[in-house]
Amino acid sequence: MADQQQHLASNLVAIANAMPDPIFVMGQDGTYLDIIGGKERSLYADGHPLIGKTYQQVLPEKMAMRFLNVVQKAVKTQSLQEIEYQLANAEVQGIEPIGPSGGQWYEARVYPIDGEAYGQPAVIWLAINITQRKHMEEQIEHLSQNDALTGFYNRDFFLNLCDELINKAQMNNQALSLIKIDLDCFKNITDGYGHEMGDQAILQAAHALEVTCKDLGYLGRLSCDQFMLVLEGVKGVDAFRIAKLAQEKITAQKIRLDENTTTCLTSKAGVTELREADDDSRHLFSRVQEAIVAIKRSRENTKMV
Repeated sequence: MADQQQHLASNLVAIANAMPDPIFVMGQDGTYLDIIGGKERSLYADGHPLIGKTYQQVLPEKMAMRFLNVVQKAVKTQSLQEIEYQLANAEVQGIEPIGPSGGQWYEARVYPIDGEAYGQPAVIWLAINITQRKHMEEQIEHLSQNDALTGFYNRDFFLNLCDELINKAQMNNQALSLIKIDLDCFKNITDGYGHEMGDQAILQAAHALEVTCKDLGYLGRLSCDQFMLVLEGVKGVDAFRIAKLAQEKITAQKIRLDENTTTCLTSKAGVTELREADDDSRHLFSRVQEAIVAIKRSRENTKMV
């Protein structure tokens, strides 16, 4: 019987130590009492040097207090606690610089241990590295609100953002302007030289807009050849000047269509500003679109309405 128990205990130790994810045994005073597993060095540093030390001794102050509160809540309520946090190995005092570099995201499940086998109320802290999952979530979120080609906000997100900014401007009695810029050379480029060359034209125009406007407002791509810029605290007359500067920067972009043909990019721009109490993104969008339609019947390339 004793041999069976010893064999079982040996097996449990071998299984526990083989776990890729670490289980820390934490006292309610924030002391690292023991560590089980955590052998996967591509995901975790070796936490054994922390045994006998406290959160306050090895972690940044705010992180130490946050962790201690979770441990003490698990002990007090005798219930499972869960926490997500970002921590770099370089922020933990006393561990070897072996393991993943940079800030890593972790999901921890914290549960109280029955009895006082460790001389004080304690918990197990199972830490799982979720950095890859976090990065995937960030990429999905980025794709849900950004245009894949240019990185600008996509149509839906941009118009919702405009409504938020318009509401804010109306509440604070502040100016707000909207600029819409269409590449009127785009169709000729794609018809004559294909969509790959059209994408190149879009990227060069987007670069020109970013250089000119990224510090002034929010940029969106509404469709293949249509861009918009919303400007907080900017009156229409100033937005008109910004539109002209952006168009000049776009025109300065040269695109090589083939070995013998190079062209510059051309555009038309409509500008409007917040005027009425019931203005929303649809009203402003309609007005800048009207301006661009009016341009097509004149020799202008920029118009404010």
